[in-house]
Amino acid sequence: MKRFVKKFLIKAVALIILISLYSLTRLPSLNKDEEKELLKDFSFIEKTLYEPGNSEAKSIRNVHPQYQKISSWISSVGAAVTLTDIDGNGLSNDIIHVDPRYDAVLISPANATSTLYTSFILRPGQLLYDSLSTAPMGTLANDFNSDGQMDVLVYYWGRSPIIFYQTQNGFIEKELSTTYERWFTNAATLADFDGDGNTDILLTNYFPDGSRVLDANAKEHDQTMQHSMSRAYNGGKDHFFLFNGFDNEFAKFIENTDCRKDVDHAEDWTLAVAAADINNDQLPEIYFANDFGPDKLLYNLSTPGHLRFKQLYGARRFTDIRSGVLGKDSFKGMGACFGDINGDGLVDIYVSNIAANFALQESHFVFINTGEFDKMKEGIAPFVNESEKLGLSRSSWSWDCKFADFNNDGVLEAVQATGFVRGVQNKWAELQEVAIGNDELLAKTEVWPDLGVGTDLSGHDHNYLFVRGKSGKYQDIALRLGIDMAHITRGLAVGDKDHDGDVDLITANQWETSYEYENNYKGKNSFLGLRIMQTVKAAALNKNKSSPENNTRLKFAIGASVKVILPDKKIIPGYVDGGNGHSGKNSNEVFFGLGNIAKDQKLDVVIQYRDIKGIVKQEVFQLIPGWHTIILQG
Repeated sequence: MKRFVKKFLIKAVALIILISLYSLTRLPSLNKDEEKELLKDFSFIEKTLYEPGNSEAKSIRNVHPQYQKISSWISSVGAAVTLTDIDGNGLSNDIIHVDPRYDAVLISPANATSTLYTSFILRPGQLLYDSLSTAPMGTLANDFNSDGQMDVLVYYWGRSPIIFYQTQNGFIEKELSTTYERWFTNAATLADFDGDGNTDILLTNYFPDGSRVLDANAKEHDQTMQHSMSRAYNGGKDHFFLFNGFDNEFAKFIENTDCRKDVDHAEDWTLAVAAADINNDQLPEIYFANDFGPDKLLYNLSTPGHLRFKQLYGARRFTDIRSGVLGKDSFKGMGACFGDINGDGLVDIYVSNIAANFALQESHFVFINTGEFDKMKEGIAPFVNESEKLGLSRSSWSWDCKFADFNNDGVLEAVQATGFVRGVQNKWAELQEVAIGNDELLAKTEVWPDLGVGTDLSGHDHNYLFVRGKSGKYQDIALRLGIDMAHITRGLAVGDKDHDGDVDLITANQWETSYEYENNYKGKNSFLGLRIMQTVKAAALNKNKSSPENNTRLKFAIGASVKVILPDKKIIPGYVDGGNGHSGKNSNEVFFGLGNIAKDQKLDVVIQYRDIKGIVKQEVFQLIPGWHTIILQG
C-alpha cells in the first residue's frame, strides 16, 4: 500500500510539474472587458506590395553542392523592406522591397500610387554581378553624397555592397569597398560611429567572408557551417566604413578595422544590428543579435577617425538564468531594436530569439535600462532582462522586432516577425537531434536531416502585435484584429507614410507576397512627428564652386537624440533611426504618441546632435502636436 501511495504521489507531482511547465509556455490570455479596451484603438487595412509583372517567381535558392541537403535552411533569408523618401516629396511614402522570389530590389510608392514615378526594379548594370551566385539581402536609404536626393545602398549574399546614387537621370552604381569582395551581409545600419559629425556605415555578416554559399557550380568542398549551436565564432566579419569626404560627386568611405581588437570573437553569425546612444554622450552604442552564440553590446569610446569599443556584459542576478543575461546568452538572436518600453525616459533593448512552443523554447529579451551608466566603464551593461515579467518572452521563431506607438497613447507596442520555413514535413524533432549532438558534426552537412523542399519549421505562425494591458503585461492582439494570417516574415518597417498622424507597418515576407498594414486609427490621442534635418556640405555637384551656399544641402540628422518633455515632466526619448533591426528599416522620421495632450499644448523638445565638426550641440524647441520639420545647423 505504501509503495502504491509513493508511486501515486510521484506521478501526481510529475503531472503537476508538467501542467506548470505547460502553463509557463502559454501566452497570457485576456478577459472580455480588457480585450474590448485594448482593441478599441487598433485597426489596420492590409494592402499588397508591388510585384513585378512577367517575372518567374522561385521558391528556393540554388546553393553550393555541400548545402544542397539543407537548401531550405540556406534559402530562409533575404526578404527585406525599407520605408523612405525616394521621390523627395517630404513624405516617407516610398517602399524599397527586396523580394527573394525574383532576387530583385523593388522600389514603389506606398499604396502603389504616385504622380511622380512608377514602380521599378533597381539592379546592377555596369558593375560585376553574378546573378547565379549573388542575391540582395537588404537596403539602407541615405543621401550619401548630400545632393538632396535619396540614395540606396544594397547589401548582398555573394558580393560586397553597391551604393546606387540617385541623379536627375536615374541611378549610378558605385562600389562601397575599394575592392570587390565576397561577403554575406544580413544586417546593416547607419550612424556616426566615430563622432566626427558624419554618417558612417556598419555591415554585419553571416557566413565567413569569401564563402560560395549560393554558387551551385562551385567545386570547392570546404564551405563553413557554425562550429557550435551556442558558441559559434567562425562566421563573417563586421565591416565599418567611415565617411572620408567626397570623390568628385560621390561619397568616399574607408574601411576601419581598429575596433576588432576590442571585441571578443569578432567573427559572429550576425542576423541583426542596432545602434543608438545609451548614455547621452552622442556616441552610438551597438547591439549585435547573433545566431548560434552570445549577443554583443559595445560601449562606444571612439574619437574622430579612430574606432574604439568596450564590450559590455550584464550582471547576473540570483533569479536570472545565464542565457537571460546580456552578452552571456546562448540563444539564436535574429532581431533587435531600441525604445523606452517602461516609460522612464531611458532607451531599452528588445531582442528576438526562438521561443516556439513544443519546439525550441528559448526566450526573447527585453533589456531594461537601469541608468547606471558609470558601470559601463567597468564593462558592466546597465540592463536587466524583464521579458518574462512584461509578457514578451515568448511567441515563436522570430525575426525582426520593432517598438511603435500605433494608438498614440504614449505607450509603445511591440511587433514581431515570425516563421522560419513553411512546408508539409515537420522537421523539429530531427533538428533537435542535431542541436543536442556533438558540435564537431555540425560542419558535416551529410549528418544533418534533409532540410530541402517540403521542410516545415515553425512555418504556420502569425506575426505578433503586443499591446500593454492594465496588469503591465503585454498581450498579443493580432488574432483579435484579424491580421493573424500565417506568414514567413523577415523584415518590419514602421513610419507614418502619409503623415495622417498614425504610424503604419510594412512587412517583408520570404517566398510570398508582402504587405502594407495601413493604420486606420480613429482615436483622439495627440502625436508629434519630426523630420529632423541637418545642414551639411555636399559633393561638388555644380560648376559654381565659388558660391558656398551652392555646396550646402539638408539631410536627415541620423543618430540625433530627441527628448519630448510632457507637462507632467515625463520624458519620452527617441532618435533618428539609421536602419536598425534585421532586414526591416524604419522611416528616418521620429514619431511620438502623446496621449490626451491638448492639440495646442506647447511642449519642450530637446534635440542633441553632433555638428559637421563633431561638436555635440543641443537645441530646445517649443512645439505643439502635429508634424514639424526641424533644421539643425551644421
